[in-house]
Amino acid sequence: MRIAIVAPSGVPFLVGGAEKLWWGLLHALNQHTPHHAELIKLPSPEQGFWELMTSYRSFSRLDLAHFDLVISTKYPAWMVAHPNHYCYLQHKLRGLYDTYQLTGLPTVLGEIPAPLQPLVHAMNTSRRDRTELEPFFELLFGLRDDPSLSPDSFAFPGPLTRRIVHFLDHIALAPTAIRRYLAISRNVAGREDYFPPGAQVTVVHHPSDLPHFETGGYNYLFTASRLDHPKRLDLLVRAFRQVRGEIEFRIAGTGPQAQALQVLAAKDPRIRFLGHISDQELTRLYANALFVPFVPYDEDYGLVTIEAMQSGKAVLTTTDAGGVNEFVEHGVTGLCVAPEVPALAAAMQHMLADRSETMRMGGRAQQRVSGLDWPSTVAQILGEPQGHGAVSTGRRRLVVAVDFPVYPPRGGGQSRIFHLYRALARRVEVTLITLCDDASIAGALDLAPGLREIRVAKSPAHLEMSQALNRKLAASVGDIASLLHYGLTPAYLEHLARATICCDLVIASHPYLYPAIAEVYVGPLWYEAHNVEYDMKRAILAASAEAAFYLERVREAEASLCARAERIMVCSQPDAHRLQALYGCVRSQAILVPNGVDARAVRFVTRAERRSNQCDLGLDRHLSVLFVGSGHRPNIEALGYLKRIAHDCPEADFLTVGSVSGYTAIESQANNLYPLGILDDAELTVVTEAVDLAVNPITTGSGTNLKMLQYAAAGIPILTTEFGNRGLELRPGEHLWQAPISDFPAAIRRLRERLKSERKDEQIEATVRRARELVENRYDWQMIADGIDTSARGNAREIAFLED
Repeated sequence: MRIAIVAPSGVPFLVGGAEKLWWGLLHALNQHTPHHAELIKLPSPEQGFWELMTSYRSFSRLDLAHFDLVISTKYPAWMVAHPNHYCYLQHKLRGLYDTYQLTGLPTVLGEIPAPLQPLVHAMNTSRRDRTELEPFFELLFGLRDDPSLSPDSFAFPGPLTRRIVHFLDHIALAPTAIRRYLAISRNVAGREDYFPPGAQVTVVHHPSDLPHFETGGYNYLFTASRLDHPKRLDLLVRAFRQVRGEIEFRIAGTGPQAQALQVLAAKDPRIRFLGHISDQELTRLYANALFVPFVPYDEDYGLVTIEAMQSGKAVLTTTDAGGVNEFVEHGVTGLCVAPEVPALAAAMQHMLADRSETMRMGGRAQQRVSGLDWPSTVAQILGEPQGHGAVSTGRRRLVVAVDFPVYPPRGGGQSRIFHLYRALARRVEVTLITLCDDASIAGALDLAPGLREIRVAKSPAHLEMSQALNRKLAASVGDIASLLHYGLTPAYLEHLARATICCDLVIASHPYLYPAIAEVYVGPLWYEAHNVEYDMKRAILAASAEAAFYLERVREAEASLCARAERIMVCSQPDAHRLQALYGCVRSQAILVPNGVDARAVRFVTRAERRSNQCDLGLDRHLSVLFVGSGHRPNIEALGYLKRIAHDCPEADFLTVGSVSGYTAIESQANNLYPLGILDDAELTVVTEAVDLAVNPITTGSGTNLKMLQYAAAGIPILTTEFGNRGLELRPGEHLWQAPISDFPAAIRRLRERLKSERKDEQIEATVRRARELVENRYDWQMIADGIDTSARGNAREIAFLED
């Protein structure tokens, strides 16, 4: 398909969010689709009303019949006529629409002079038909030099010029002229008079056109903006002048307010104006900022927000910033305060004082926009709308039932679900219907383009049954409680039933909500087996008649689900064999969907960089050894081994991360074992980029260990048991080191000596590089998702190894 992106070229030419959208969209269409696209621009000065009208008429006369599709995003380019015209709306002429009321000018025409009456009559009797345009322009331009009209008849802005622009936009954007309506944000989609009444508008958030993002230090405050009144840089300058500390505030950009802002900041040498900067400089400045303040008034979208968050930086904004607040969640991905100098100053001071929390918010911000990319954006823009105002692209629709909240991903199960289905959402629409204990976090979350989580709070009765079962079995078994008592939360069944009415496929992620699925759905069903759940629960529950009753309920649910499922997504070959042995699964059911890692989001850190990071963190005196794990029984057992290993290796520091850290008080604790607790992504990155060695002393469990891939992606040397490496293609001697638990102390000492030797250190570097390369080639989530055919029948990745 030949696609024209048609746009105005500002006079004088400036680069802003609109230009970045056009460039990014053009590149994505040409590089990520089979289509051919061209950006067509016409000079469009708008310093005065007549210049603007000339541009409107020029676009209305533009012939693009040699293209199969036209995409416009902004006035007056949408005046172009084409039978297949998509409008991906950025904004209308705001001074004549949503900000017009701020001028205090009237919206109703007063007494109309005789020469203007035919013009007004033409607008009043319009049928919103394009055939009216040329006669209207002839009539309008015939009045341009009419000596009988007063000079302010066509005042700009003014009620008449406002009415004319609205009239032209109504014709250009009429349902007969536009085949598909889209908007860059919910804020734009909701503005009055932006779309025809009843129009179905698809919201598609788009990424920046910057080629890549980096996360570096936290050295200064930084923002990038056009230095213009609506961006309210004066608020930030005034607020920052009240902030205590030596940190700099760097401001990039040019614009009409540049001189006034420099005068305002003249007495504070910490404020630096950088002027125009290159994309390379912009990327670096984002990378090393502590946080990014961005406080425009009612912003359409705010690419600064996206760029900051993709760089792992928290954003400080205001409650009236418009589209910015579709991404900035107060206290989670940044701070959102009143648009007042004292409030902004206090927020800045807080973010400076608690740098750790600011960094954590930056990590969550990066996760929030991690699925925002051009391929999925283009897929949504080119899709066909369905439903009533929902974002829909005509793609297959998947519903996934999960008995715990998925976002933000912390444990292995959450991480697998979030990353796998985010990657799948590039091709299909995915809705996760999840359960949570805390009603305050319930609701609908747009996790990524095409990926939504509908989180339902368990009812008080459901929670009470769950807590009682935890006490009875002396274990965390909320999932078993959901298996038996999901009916106590009727809202979950309602959401599940609603989501599955028109879906193409339902996936049970774990077997615990299969009875709920069976109650409301009869279509194609898959089972995502994170492990063999019966074996997992048998390892967790103490041997007793009472535990045996609940264990049997788990076996029955998993057996029923395996019997019903058309496909079973297994993490490893051993799990496939075990499910076959337990439930008689046939070969054609099983497809291999291994655990993975988002390799693009994990930076490989060299040995030299690690040594530098260790000096910064005070980890350079001893060998630093990392173990990451949740409070799962296999990890708790591994922690017991690790305590004994730590006793035998006093020359090393052992760091534990994750909820397993809470079990360090069990038995005696080695003096060199340090529980770090649950860390967010930013904090965990600090640790993984500094440690010498990662260990995996796992001896029981099911599935595969996701932590192994995370270690390998980060470039950490790995020492594991054979069982801890089960189901993965990481080979001893080539990608990692492997030993029985009893040999771990000696193996750690040998690795410590090798790290001291420059020659052998280079060998270790080569080993971890091979591990990283394997992860990129075999275990990247996007590659894994691309190998899954979600059609109900047939799959290229059936597991042939079920045959002995």
